[in-house]
Amino acid sequence: MKTAKDSNEDYHASPGISASGLKMIYKESVKKYLTRKQVETKAMAFGTAVHSAILEPDQFQCEYLVLPKIDRRTTEGKAEYDSYMKISKKKTLLSSEDYSVINEISKNLKKNKLAQYYLKGQTEVSHYGKHNDVDVRVRPDVINKHKDFIADIKTCRNNSPINFSYDVKKYAYHLQAAFYMDMLKINHFRFITVETTYPYNVEVYALSKEKIQEGRLAWQQAFRDYQMYLETGVKTSYNWHTYANDGSYLIWK
Repeated sequence: MKTAKDSNEDYHASPGISASGLKMIYKESVKKYLTRKQVETKAMAFGTAVHSAILEPDQFQCEYLVLPKIDRRTTEGKAEYDSYMKISKKKTLLSSEDYSVINEISKNLKKNKLAQYYLKGQTEVSHYGKHNDVDVRVRPDVINKHKDFIADIKTCRNNSPINFSYDVKKYAYHLQAAFYMDMLKINHFRFITVETTYPYNVEVYALSKEKIQEGRLAWQQAFRDYQMYLETGVKTSYNWHTYANDGSYLIWK
């Protein structure tokens, strides 16, 4: 695969199916993927800031401006806010509360030796290639080809084993792990999970071989649906195979 040290925006604007696209197809459908609207939620924006602070701290200082608490109801507050708007230029504004949380997360990360081990490697490098003549792209948070691992940072409110295993299923993280490993020919994948609420706990997770294989079957299924659309124009509906006698979707497990 070809690599590029491009921006996150350039990566997402590039052609090719990504793990995010395959996850949407797997969890919902090709039709939903093709009609999606790119909307960044507050949680997503905060997650991006956390990634930047951890993986590219120098870049973080250039891209973000911390906004102190300002009472914009007062004349002085409005003037102070306007002054920040003028100096921010193209920087992203970050509240002092969010900045404080990021600092706490960073402190706990530095104390976690296992997390520090998996943060060592190339960061935020885009990879572009083809699979079965279809354009694909992946952008691992960290890749270390010498030590044969990929690491991915996940923000969550609670990263206990029970809660994170639920997140793996809900967000199809196993699909992402298997897809990245298969596309980049890497044998080990670790999730570095950081809590966004006190005490801002940091934990490192691996997936079992069985879970990785489940993720592999998931991305392959989604990829087949996407490739069929490219070849035939058919936009498959929900990825479901169990129905009641009247044709309604049957939830059985």
